[in-house]
Amino acid sequence: MTLDPCREMRPLLGAYALGGLDPAEVVAVEAHLEGCAACREELRELESVARALPLADVTRLDPKPEPARELVSRVLERLAREREVRRRQQLRRAIAAAAAVAAIIVLFVGLAVTNREPARGGTHIALTGQEVTAEATLRAKPAGTEVELRGDGFEPGEAYWLWLTGADGDRVGAGTFRGTARDVDVVMTAAIPLRDARRIWVTDEDDTIVLDEPVPPRRADSS
Repeated sequence: MTLDPCREMRPLLGAYALGGLDPAEVVAVEAHLEGCAACREELRELESVARALPLADVTRLDPKPEPARELVSRVLERLAREREVRRRQQLRRAIAAAAAVAAIIVLFVGLAVTNREPARGGTHIALTGQEVTAEATLRAKPAGTEVELRGDGFEPGEAYWLWLTGADGDRVGAGTFRGTARDVDVVMTAAIPLRDARRIWVTDEDDTIVLDEPVPPRRADSS
């Protein structure tokens, strides 16, 4: 494919006529003009226009054109509509993001509640002492009997022991906990099968019994 040198030089002829080229471009244009009669003819026409430019009376030119008022109104209305569309899109995205965050919060709260609250079922026992009241839920586990104890009236900072007693009369410790200013809520496990548990009780640091209740007999089909 043969390149047309005039195609590259013609755009420079107007600037050449007005003296607006850099030295390297001037050299390139003049070298081309020496061998191209068509570009020399076009340059002469452009130079005649360039010489006439200083003679133009700018005061007689038409004033700067302004767009029609109807066009201005349509443009402003279009801009207003586009801004409203963007505002609604941003609002929808914000609502969607807030809904997603709320869903995540609900999920975590649900998981926390699920992990915190006891599973349904089990043997429920109400324990009442002189100053302490509590509720216990006993559940059969592979390791023994899980005991969830919730109560109030325990002396803050004092240590307590939770026990289960089996059919043989031996007491088996489920664990220890300390009283707090708030309600006590603990989960512990005693190494005794639930079917063998006959008594649940709590003692303080002096081995004094503060809570004591029998474990109701279980149905024959219960584990």
